[in-house]
Amino acid sequence: MLAHLSGFVIACLGWIPPLAIYFAKRNQSQFVRHHASEAANFQITMLIPYVFAGVAFFGLGIFFPNLSWIGYLLIALVWILSIVFGVIGASGANKGAWYRYPASIRLLK
Repeated sequence: MLAHLSGFVIACLGWIPPLAIYFAKRNQSQFVRHHASEAANFQITMLIPYVFAGVAFFGLGIFFPNLSWIGYLLIALVWILSIVFGVIGASGANKGAWYRYPASIRLLK
């Protein structure tokens, strides 16, 4: 459950706790391994929109300072998306379900 909620707490670095949980517990529990890998895959996938939003924020801030709020809004939207899916994943893990994020790059199996 902690692996799913890490994106809420750490935002752009939310992939570190699920990856640590994955490597620490992958041989002990198949259930924990599944949820840690799902959370890590999703948080690594979320890095792509975070980078895009950060570039938009700084690029607009440099060239069009009046429009830099668009980049800030994109960062906030990505963070909210990460929170929503993290809570859904944590709820599924808490209920004992094998939750799978609907859109993520599967790097860890």
